[in-house]
This record gives sequence, C-alpha cells and structure tokens, in this order.
Amino acid sequence: MHPKRLPVLIIGAHRSGTSATARALELLGLQIGQRLDSHRESKALQRLHEEYLQQVGASWHNPAPFLRSIQTAEGERACLDYLRSNVNSHFGRIFGYRNNPKGWWLRLRLMFGAAWGWKEPRTTLFAPIWLKIFPEARVLHVARDPLAAAESIRERELKFQAAGDAPTGSLADLDYCRELVETYISAGERVAGPPNYERFRFAELQANPPAMLEQLAKFCGLHPTTGQLANAAASIRPLHERPLSA
Repeated sequence: MHPKRLPVLIIGAHRSGTSATARALELLGLQIGQRLDSHRESKALQRLHEEYLQQVGASWHNPAPFLRSIQTAEGERACLDYLRSNVNSHFGRIFGYRNNPKGWWLRLRLMFGAAWGWKEPRTTLFAPIWLKIFPEARVLHVARDPLAAAESIRERELKFQAAGDAPTGSLADLDYCRELVETYISAGERVAGPPNYERFRFAELQANPPAMLEQLAKFCGLHPTTGQLANAAASIRPLHERPLSA
C-alpha cells in the first residue's frame, strides 16, 4: 500500500485535546481510518505501539526506557524495522481500515491523493521513527496546560480504580502525571521544525474554533467548504483553563 500523499500525524499527550482535534479535522476532510474507537484511534495501532513499548520495558505511562532505547543506533534500527515490517504487511488493519467495500474504497482514495493521517498519543513517542518511514510527513502537535492534562489523567485513573480496575502504574499520583505530560510534550518537540511541524495550544482552538480550524486545515492541506468548517467548529467544546505553561 503506497498512499500518494504523506500522512498527518496528530500528536500530543493523553488528555490534551487530540481526540477533539482529530474529530474536527475528520469533519474537514482528513481521512483518519474507519475502524476507530470513541477517541478516533485505531486499536490495532494502539497495540502496535504498546507491544513494542513492552518489549523494551516501557509502557505509555512509563515511556522513559523506550525514549532511552531509540537514542541508540541499535534501538532506533530495531524500532524502525518493527514499524516498517508491520506497516508493509498490515497497512489497512493498523490504520483502521476494514476489509469490506467501504474500506477498499477508502484505501483506494489514498492511492489517488486523499489527505490522510492518524491520531494515537503514543505516536508522540514514536514520531522520530515514523518520520523515517514517512519523511516530510506533517506533524500537528496539540498541547494543553500540563497541570490540566495531568489532572484529567489522574481523574480518569481514579474512576477506573473505583470501578474495580487494577492501578495503572503511578497514575493516581498527580505529580507523576504532570511529569508524564511534560515528557510527552518534550518528546513531541524533538521533531519540531518548519515547515512540516505545527504546535498549537488546544485552548486557542477552544477560544476561536473557526479561525484555528481554518489555519489547521491549511497546514494539513485540506480545502473544506464553509459548511464543513461550521460543522467542525461546532464540534469543539469551549473550556476555560489556565494558560499553557512555557
């Protein structure tokens, strides 16, 4: 499978507005898959990332061993081989396309130049490796105030535990969650550099959806109609929170 266009990678820490951003961009015409969960993510892509993290003693909530690993030539090469072989063998499944007529049609659209991409927060960690597979892909980095994102991660974790789930690492610790968010922000910034990287504050999108979405559409190479822009803007829920930390 060889899409004509390079993808848009929507990155950012968990609970940072990436889901809302992905939904809005999808309404603007970005093709991000078909078989997706409620957060607009392919579960197969989640598994692909998480299984490799586990191979090197890491996880989405403890990424440090992985980040150390890909700083070595051997670790970088092993991760690249893993991602490339899986994409070459299972492109449709990994990026959320079904084996049915609609799924075949959506994949055909990619071969004819449809704008496409994906959203999965672990991509933030894997971004330097994905960019070796898709050089010059566009990277859209969604950033939220670290404390606000950390509070959201912790709140979700406490709800899961109250429902009977086993604890997930140290996610009940707010300080740990903030450090985790800041790690993701730093990881995303490793691939920063014009013209194919854009970082924006999710609060800016919430404050002025029409203007920000027009800007993001241009970055992603989309040409939405006035109606699409209106629908996408209406999908963004306003929220008042503290400004993003420097």
